[in-house]
Amino acid sequence: MDFLDPRKRRAHTVRLAIGYFLTAIAIGLTSVILVYGAYGYGINTKTGDIIQNGLLFVDSKPSGADIYLNGQKNQSATGARLTLPAGNYELLIKKAGYRDWSRKFTLDEHSIVRYTYPFLFPLNLQSQTIKAYEAAPSVVTQSPDKRWLFVQKPIAGSKEITFDVFDTTKLDQLPVAISMPATLLGGNGEGDSFKVVEWTSDNNHLLIEHSYQGGSEFIVFSRVDPATSFNVNRTFNLSPSQVALRNQKVDQLYLYQSEGGLLQIGDVTKATLEPLLNRVLAFKPYGSNLLTYVTDQKVAAGQVMARIWENGKTYPLYTFAAGTKYLVDAAQFQGHFYYVAGSDMADRINIYKDPLSGIKDPATAKAIPLISLSDSGALMLAFSDNARFIGVQAGQKFGIYDIETQSRYHYSLSAPLSGEMHWMDGHRLIGLSGGSIIALDADSNNQQTLLPAIDADSVFFDKNYNQMLTVAATDNGAALQRTDLRAGTDLPK
Repeated sequence: MDFLDPRKRRAHTVRLAIGYFLTAIAIGLTSVILVYGAYGYGINTKTGDIIQNGLLFVDSKPSGADIYLNGQKNQSATGARLTLPAGNYELLIKKAGYRDWSRKFTLDEHSIVRYTYPFLFPLNLQSQTIKAYEAAPSVVTQSPDKRWLFVQKPIAGSKEITFDVFDTTKLDQLPVAISMPATLLGGNGEGDSFKVVEWTSDNNHLLIEHSYQGGSEFIVFSRVDPATSFNVNRTFNLSPSQVALRNQKVDQLYLYQSEGGLLQIGDVTKATLEPLLNRVLAFKPYGSNLLTYVTDQKVAAGQVMARIWENGKTYPLYTFAAGTKYLVDAAQFQGHFYYVAGSDMADRINIYKDPLSGIKDPATAKAIPLISLSDSGALMLAFSDNARFIGVQAGQKFGIYDIETQSRYHYSLSAPLSGEMHWMDGHRLIGLSGGSIIALDADSNNQQTLLPAIDADSVFFDKNYNQMLTVAATDNGAALQRTDLRAGTDLPK
């Protein structure tokens, strides 16, 4: 038998050893190829050269748009993951019936670039009147979930305040009219103006500032049960300069008096006040236990300090030049807290990432800025809807920081703006220029002129961004209009 023959047994052993050796080489080569492939290395099939690749993710609204790279149409449509050689590219996204979207970018070796936010506006925007009004409504506001749109009905010489409430999921239906109890309001109805401060997170209540001849007051108005609405000033027997919701709910409020800078917490159920901070110049709450504020305590003349209040303790953020307007805000993005503070007279607006960690760490014992936006005279500060972008505006000038890509942009718009721009969504700014709505990406690319509107505060969208709602001037007053942002094959059958 073969296993008893020493020569055959030796030959079998040699064959096994060679087989194991070749298998090990094959496994090793495969592993090397897979590792290098994972790191972005590839082979140019035309030249045989080794190339270094990167990944490009491309998506759009609407989906299914064509992708062009450096003028060449790609076989994939938007919603694609593309492996490309490192280099400079011009990305163009096209779809029939829509305006093109484009951007130049550099794809580094072993890197990932994502353009999943492009928004394609229709070539032709056709508006349809939902309801006409005798005059431009003084209040138009939308709930955080984008479902409910409130339009104040202009009633000349009447103290009654009535809102048309539109359901943006059922725009073909007539609005429901709800009225604010007249007993809530001070004044005699002359010189009245209303401003929505903020909505609650449950989309059921609005905090409204009512200014009238001789004073002002704050009202918490219930969308669901108007009879349960209440006058904040009367509840606490106080005339605050500013009111904010605590944790975006109505059971507790922040009440601020500019004279003396006293900031208090009001318990609505008990109608009691608890002093929180003194000599506050500006503040912005976040959640129930965080608050960013500006004070002139413990600083030199002409200087102010931004501080963070957390669970009853305060921590210094940084000191900067005093101004007439203070910009403070905070938000959470991808598990990290970002704080922003500055003034209209400061030469920069500082951005901090998790500053409390540095302040509480004995090794550093201070907040170290992540980056700054050097736009002096800034009057607007806001996080985008998804908190990825931080934007400041000073007239025609903008400073934008992209937290995800760690990119900073400074630019000026040539088209004269009518007031402040706002975040349209998580990636775009929207405003008014020359009586028409303009929209642009956060980095200033893809600026689009859309439709006429009375102001930038009167532009809204439904939850899916299929419908744009605007208030536009008409020959007989004003009208709430809807515009379908779909075109071609994307239109409902």
